[in-house]
Amino acid sequence: MSGTLQFVVMVDGEVGEATLLQSVLGRFPDATRLKAHSCDVRGNWLEIWHNDDADPELARGDDDGYLHYRWRVELTPMSDALDEDHQVELARALLAVFKEAGGRPVVLANFEHRV
Repeated sequence: MSGTLQFVVMVDGEVGEATLLQSVLGRFPDATRLKAHSCDVRGNWLEIWHNDDADPELARGDDDGYLHYRWRVELTPMSDALDEDHQVELARALLAVFKEAGGRPVVLANFEHRV
């Protein structure tokens, strides 16, 4: 598996970890919960982590404000069969899911220009 297919979605806002995970599980019927903060979704291991560098003031800042968003959602491909097109589609879907949940998401990836 190529590390270039891994990606992160930084999410800010008042939305909590449980809400983010429930949003994913609700939107993707094939998603399977793995732990309290993770699930398997479309061939990826999705983990939700609190961002240790979260800071509401800095999050509102310049172009790097996303580095201070509240949540870091990491996606790691678990299959060699996945390609970049698959990951771009998943990233787009997750952006929509997290926006609907009340978050402000940003994708960080080698392919982010395609999202």
